[in-house]
Amino acid sequence: MEKLIFYTNSYDDIIESMSVISGCSVNSIKTWLKQSQPFINTSESDIKLNSFFKKIGIKFTGNNELYEIIKFNSCVISHLTTRIRQPDKLDIYCLIKALSMPTDISNFLASKGLIFKKTAQGLATYYENKIVDWNDYDNYSTARIKVRLRVKDKYIDNCINGFLFNDLIWKDSNVRHIKDCPEIVSDICEVLKIEEIVHEWNNISKPYVVGFLAEVKDIIFDKTRLKTTKSKIYLIYKYAIYYLVQCYHGIWNPIFDNQMVRLHDNCSVDKKSIVGFYEIEG
Repeated sequence: MEKLIFYTNSYDDIIESMSVISGCSVNSIKTWLKQSQPFINTSESDIKLNSFFKKIGIKFTGNNELYEIIKFNSCVISHLTTRIRQPDKLDIYCLIKALSMPTDISNFLASKGLIFKKTAQGLATYYENKIVDWNDYDNYSTARIKVRLRVKDKYIDNCINGFLFNDLIWKDSNVRHIKDCPEIVSDICEVLKIEEIVHEWNNISKPYVVGFLAEVKDIIFDKTRLKTTKSKIYLIYKYAIYYLVQCYHGIWNPIFDNQMVRLHDNCSVDKKSIVGFYEIEG
């Protein structure tokens, strides 16, 4: 069976994907949008999928039949990164691998005296050949560093983040700072008072948005408790409908409205899953 992909690269791609997956026409979706009203004080969870799909011409008799018609296997996630090489030439590594393996960022940091070595619990940090004991430091950045460098613990943060829609994702306040430098690097350099490393990375690297395919089952929505692929597919459709309507009426806000998602901790993305990228100008 052919694997179906929900492309969220653009407004038109979303409409085209809905058409291809569900078997309705592009014009039926555009007609529905013309008749729509902007969502005011309405969340994505309030959107009624049964009503939407009936209005765009999908015939079904119940929820199970609807699901079989509209289900898909994977969708595109938009990821913000800084690179010194074109991002489609390399895998997208989770943090632990990016810092412990020979990568562009780990090689650069090693040239500045920062080296990371893998241990059973995560990464040990060495600066100028001396191990860094993060317990010697006490501030917000240090607390975040401790969490980010773990691989086994009740609380870890070693995942690849992204957004459901490719729409000015670098303006989102949660990731705006990553446009210049990886967060973990800026945190470490701030605590160790070696901020010049951040400035140098910023000078030699470029910010990119990279689109990659992710299996629906592997996508995590932190603000929900969704576990099943079926429930995630329904939610993605709701977010997509919300996006289309708000964009059509000119009130989509990329700073607040885009849905952040992530993959499971310690998972990386093969470069074969990258479907496109572009450099962020300005």
